[in-house]
Amino acid sequence: MKQVFNKIKWTGRRGYFRYIDRGSPGGEAECPTDAIVEIGAGGVVVSSGGGVKYIPYHRIVEIRLETGEVLLSRRRGGFTQRQSR
Repeated sequence: MKQVFNKIKWTGRRGYFRYIDRGSPGGEAECPTDAIVEIGAGGVVVSSGGGVKYIPYHRIVEIRLETGEVLLSRRRGGFTQRQSR
């Protein structure tokens, strides 16, 4: 997953990711990849409401580009990771 985020960052592409957030309606929240401050070994740090928030990789369920292309999905039915071009 770290490789996917790094590829988005270094190619200048934009997108968003969905993650499990028990405090959000539906139990999931969405964050733009532009909000990522740091890509770490175990998760990402994002700017959130004037502060920062750590989101571990095991809570991320989907990564999409702004075009709608799914780069990673951990939804029911298994784990898929596509090679981005």
